[in-house]
Amino acid sequence: MPADRLTRRRALMGLAVLPFCAAAAPAIDQPGERRLKLYNPHTDERFDDVYAVDGVLSDDATKRLDWLLRDHHVDVATTMDPGVFDLLWLMARRYQVAKGRRVTINLHSGYRTPETNEKLRPEGAARNSLHMQGKAVDLSVQGYGMVFLANHAQAVASGGLGLYWRSDFVHLDTGPRRVWYKRF
Repeated sequence: MPADRLTRRRALMGLAVLPFCAAAAPAIDQPGERRLKLYNPHTDERFDDVYAVDGVLSDDATKRLDWLLRDHHVDVATTMDPGVFDLLWLMARRYQVAKGRRVTINLHSGYRTPETNEKLRPEGAARNSLHMQGKAVDLSVQGYGMVFLANHAQAVASGGLGLYWRSDFVHLDTGPRRVWYKRF
């Protein structure tokens, strides 16, 4: 009898976490439209459009996203990892669920050329940053503090997560899972 109770309890606990598992599932597995509302403060450019439907990427939208996430220091773009777009979408969706409205995600850094990355090393850029491979983005959401941003970023991060407290932005990437904190 105690084994049955334990099994029932485990089953109920498993059901209780299902909504959280669905929220953490990769965006690519979720049907429907994936829309992003982004702003690049360095170039004053915006993107507010659907970039994928039922897991199929829009060529036009991804080209515009690649350009928006370019190295703004030298106006050089690359083909970004579509997983970066999905991370942005998961962040936007979490904010929408939490606040009941769409938010604009501010993009601080996307792709970086090796030269730009080297120039940013004194500010904390990693020598082998995934920004140089088009697999990373630094972001913030205007009007929301770092704690709120960090909580949502931790929930969607499937790769790297960097929290930059004084700069009020987070880093998300599609690389190996790891977390770091910077106070500058």
